[in-house]
Amino acid sequence: MKASCSCQMFEYSGIICRHILAVFRAKNVLTLPSQYVLKRWTRNAKTGVLLDEHASALPSSSHESTTVRYNNLRQEAIKYVEEGAKSIQTYHVAMKALQEASKKVCTVKPTTANGGRSELLTGNEDVSSHQSVAEKQKKIRELTAELETTNQRCNVYRANLLAVLRDMEEQKLKLSVKVQNARLSLKE
Repeated sequence: MKASCSCQMFEYSGIICRHILAVFRAKNVLTLPSQYVLKRWTRNAKTGVLLDEHASALPSSSHESTTVRYNNLRQEAIKYVEEGAKSIQTYHVAMKALQEASKKVCTVKPTTANGGRSELLTGNEDVSSHQSVAEKQKKIRELTAELETTNQRCNVYRANLLAVLRDMEEQKLKLSVKVQNARLSLKE
């Protein structure tokens, strides 16, 4: 039995929402269908990478759920990491390939003009030339806001660190006074 809900909780997080559970209860479905039990919620979640047998039953179009895409990418990445870590040579090759893949992924530009699909830019094109001035200004504002919050967070961490260091110096001073007092009492 297959169910979907407009809240799309399962598609987003991989957890069935209460709405679907209520429908299953009303339809007297007492056992959760296996396609709703993702591998990450099973006892075998940490064992080797196995292809999800239910992923093939789900849609394979560009509109498939985020959870399915995430799980597929994660499974492939885990396989890749396991192979790449076997020797220093494969590690270097894997790292270089990951850096190249990262560049390619960054060049994918979502466009609403072509039905929500993404268009892959060629290596010769400048990514920034495809952004409007408004998009660039919005990105600048977002990055500036992020920088400001990061600076504020750094200031809080810095203040906390300085307070801890002051406390440590005070404790060190108290201990050295105690040591000196103990030495003086031994001499007497």
